[in-house]
Amino acid sequence: MTGKDLLKGIQNLDGEFIEEAEFGVLPHSKPKSFGKKKFLLLLAAVLVLLATLTAATVYTRWSATMQYGNHGGAQPSEQLKRQADQSGLVVVPTEEKDGEQKTISATDNGITVTLIQTVMDENGGKAVFRIQGLKLEEGQAPWAWYDYLIDGKDWIQLHISGGSQFFNGIVMDDAGNPVYAKNGKPIVDSPEKGWIPEYQLADGSIEFSVDFSWTGVDVFGKEMVFTFTGFGIQGEKFEDEDIMTHPGVWELRWTLEGSTQAPRKWTPNAKIGDWDLTLVEAEIGQYSTKMTYRPGEQYQDIYDFTEKTGWDPTPASFRLKDGTDVKPQGGSGGGSWDPDTRLATVVYSCWTNVLDPDQIVGISFYSGYELNDQGYRVKKPYYYIPLE
Repeated sequence: MTGKDLLKGIQNLDGEFIEEAEFGVLPHSKPKSFGKKKFLLLLAAVLVLLATLTAATVYTRWSATMQYGNHGGAQPSEQLKRQADQSGLVVVPTEEKDGEQKTISATDNGITVTLIQTVMDENGGKAVFRIQGLKLEEGQAPWAWYDYLIDGKDWIQLHISGGSQFFNGIVMDDAGNPVYAKNGKPIVDSPEKGWIPEYQLADGSIEFSVDFSWTGVDVFGKEMVFTFTGFGIQGEKFEDEDIMTHPGVWELRWTLEGSTQAPRKWTPNAKIGDWDLTLVEAEIGQYSTKMTYRPGEQYQDIYDFTEKTGWDPTPASFRLKDGTDVKPQGGSGGGSWDPDTRLATVVYSCWTNVLDPDQIVGISFYSGYELNDQGYRVKKPYYYIPLE
């Protein structure tokens, strides 16, 4: 661990000071003398600081994607970050270069891509990349072309699903108002387009994340070869073709790691609101969740239930012991239906949240949607099920 690594643990520290610490060019000042007692006290304080920062370095420098989520989600506490680090859920992969461990990156055609964080468990995960050198004009949205192999096999062969997204640069201030992460200014809210993203962060970089859902697939300890083949801008309309402005090859290799910590299990065996659908079992881990449902006898299976009711039992929030409702963002995964037991198992493995299962006391589901007086769609009250 270098001096730069340690200083990164101190938030709001000037970036130039951090760079100077790495290369040993801190500004010199007039030598000062200390008494023996004062020196020992200073040394003790430094050792405590180093011990604290050694444990804190990884989880205090999270990606914006995982710190805020899109549209400013609930930010993880320092305790949650520590738990995620200690369990192996959150990893900053490195590789050896010039005799040192450095972050994994690749450069081509003026663009540098760096793998800055992975968040993975047995059901799925997320890889977050920093893109530097891609310039956007006002109103433009970025795009990326990529593919990947795990242990030499593609996602189709491995039956892995998922998706990808760019961090939109919107966070919430202390008052709960949406602002831009790069400067703290209020967002632009367009009547035609809604909230206008600001993809480029204060340093000009852009964050791109890819989700993986691999329930039942053994991936840990195997090599990931992730290859970008181009970057550019999205078409203005959905039907417009995306434009590749920077073709090239950016190959990043690392060994997949993640948490194998067992989730907590509850068996509420409770009806969800007014629906003829029972939540039989809930498994909630730090990152992924598994819900087991049983539809009423009038439905052939869970698919028949969702088709006839038009309602999907996706978790809307998790209630914590302190009364806080954590709303998971994103979330995708797989599911299965057992015709013998009439049980549907659904795995949500790509949240943009890290949870502490020991703090969870309940789960809520959306009861549907309705329009307000202005014609905007709003969510109705939740269906709440305690987990005891």
